[in-house]
Order: sequence, then C-alpha cells, then structure tokens
Amino acid sequence: MMDDEIDAILRAIENHTRREILRMLVEGRQYALQMAKELKTSQQAVMKHLDVLEERDIIRRAGEERSERGAPRKMYEISKSFSLFIDFGHGIFDIRKYNIDNLGIDDVLEEYADLDVGEALQKIEEEIKALEIRRVKLIKLKEALIESMLEL
Repeated sequence: MMDDEIDAILRAIENHTRREILRMLVEGRQYALQMAKELKTSQQAVMKHLDVLEERDIIRRAGEERSERGAPRKMYEISKSFSLFIDFGHGIFDIRKYNIDNLGIDDVLEEYADLDVGEALQKIEEEIKALEIRRVKLIKLKEALIESMLEL
C-alpha cells in the first residue's frame, strides 16, 4: 500500500506545473483562473493538473467563492501534509513518506514557547537545515560502509 501511495505522489509531482500549483496552494486557497493567470497558461490546463492532484488526494476542493463577474469559483487547497525522502546511492535506494498531519508536537512545543513567531520559524528552519545536513552525512557514511563491505 505504501508503495502505491508513494508512486501516486511521485507521478503527481513529476510535472513542473503541478509543483508550481502546489507552491501556490501551500500559501492558501486558490481558484483555477487565478492560478492560470499566475502560471501564464490556460484555465483548462490548470484544471487538468488540479484533477491529477485531486485524484492523488494531495489537494481537495475547498468550497466556492462568490464572483462579481460570473459563476462561483471552485476553490482548492492542500488536503494533507507529508514529508518525502528519497535516498539514492551505491547500495542505497530508499523512499520514505512520513505523514505530518497525524504527528503530535507537544514534545517540541516547549522549546519554542518563549519565542515570537518570527524567531520560532527562524530557529525551526536552522534546526531543520542542520538535521538535513547531518542526515545526508549519515547517508554518505552508510554508502561508504556498504561500498567497503562489497569490496571484501
């Protein structure tokens, strides 16, 4: 099941336009014409991309917004939050998906309680970057150890 879900996500985000649509939707609800104008493409093309993302349950319809100029506009938003890691190297091929929506944050919340929002976000970004660098170094070490084992 997890492989099917990862395959669906990878197929959905393989397209540059769909990734741009996702970048817009993480900022908040949007409608197709609004995205089409920003992407400098047709509304029909955006709708096809939205359908793909919706089929993969990455986005969802989020109601309608009244328009002064015509029919109500269908709004779209992100439907779930997740983190996806892909590791590829000598002796290493791994894809992992972590659902963010279902994680509790109580154990880390205290660390940021005394900071204002801007300071907290900056500290979080710095810590994530440090963790990512550490993670990549560990993967490189893993790769080197696997290579040395294969040489024996």
